[in-house]
Amino acid sequence: MSTSNTPNNPWAPLTAMNPWFDASQPLLNWWAEQGTQAIQPFAKVQQAWMESMSQAMQAEMQFFQAITESHEKMAKCMMNASGSPESNRDMADCYQEVVQTLADAQMTRLHKASELSHEFRRSLWEEL
Repeated sequence: MSTSNTPNNPWAPLTAMNPWFDASQPLLNWWAEQGTQAIQPFAKVQQAWMESMSQAMQAEMQFFQAITESHEKMAKCMMNASGSPESNRDMADCYQEVVQTLADAQMTRLHKASELSHEFRRSLWEEL
C-alpha cells in the first residue's frame, strides 16, 4: 500500500514531490525506532538518579526535623529550669536525651546515605 494514498499522512507532500520517498519509508521508520531505543537507557539512568536524589532529600529533611524537635525539647527544659540542684539534674538529663536523639538521627542519616549510594549504583548497572 502506498503511503501517499493514506489519509492524514504527514509525508504526503514529500511523496508527491519525491517518488523515492515511498521506497525509503521502511528505512526511515527503522532509523526513528533506533533513535528512540538509544535514548531509553539514558532516560532510565536519569530517572534512577532523580529517585536517589529524592531519597537523599527525604533523609535530610528527616534529619532536620530531628534537629528541630531536639531544639524545641531543649528550649522547654531550659524554660522549666529554676536553678535548684534538682532542676540542674533534670536539665542534664534533658541535655543527654537531646544529644542521644541527635546522635541517633545522625547515624540513621549516615546509614541511609550509604544505602543510597549502593542502591544508585545497583540501579545504574541494571540499566546499563
